[in-house]
Amino acid sequence: MSLCGVGKRDYCVGDYVMYAGNGICRINDIRRERFSGLEERLYYVMSSVYDSGAKFYLPVGMEDIERRIRPLLSEGEIWAIIDETEDIGSRWIENDDSRMAAFEQILRGGEIVEILWLVKILNLHKIEMRESGRKFRSCDEKVLAHAERVITEEFAFVLGLRRENVIPRIVDYITERREARNDEGRGVGAYRADTVCHGLQRAERQGQDRPL
Repeated sequence: MSLCGVGKRDYCVGDYVMYAGNGICRINDIRRERFSGLEERLYYVMSSVYDSGAKFYLPVGMEDIERRIRPLLSEGEIWAIIDETEDIGSRWIENDDSRMAAFEQILRGGEIVEILWLVKILNLHKIEMRESGRKFRSCDEKVLAHAERVITEEFAFVLGLRRENVIPRIVDYITERREARNDEGRGVGAYRADTVCHGLQRAERQGQDRPL
């Protein structure tokens, strides 16, 4: 019997995937199951990497379900994504309801570029609130914790880092990129790198209470 599914991406036993809302999972088996009230069909049997008690059965070949899982990023893709976020603006949405709706849509979508952008703008806004003597809203804190968990889990797993070392490693990378750009002559790209880097560095120094 084949150890791979026949879905859109043809995942195999032993593959690690990102399961939206549940983090990194390992596909332990692909087998036919019959659950109460449902016809027998083929399922991916998955377990969470960071939550040993979590087990999931995902039907193979159901596009709306399989859209919720994707292959893990490669190391090269991670650095490319960090570069890409430098070109995304940081406009803050003032209305709480509109902001939460936009943030929740990003988290549900699972696009890693957008989630990393979310981490960036929330950290920068958190610093701005602290420096102006205002309180960072609890709803934003919850979104930040969720977004950082998604980023740090996958980045740590792929890069072979401890989760608490992910943000410092990103800072180092952006610093290296900034210095390289400075050597070539300062431009718009370097300014954007500075903005992200300084925000993350200050968040790292000031935000020891931030969950990683």
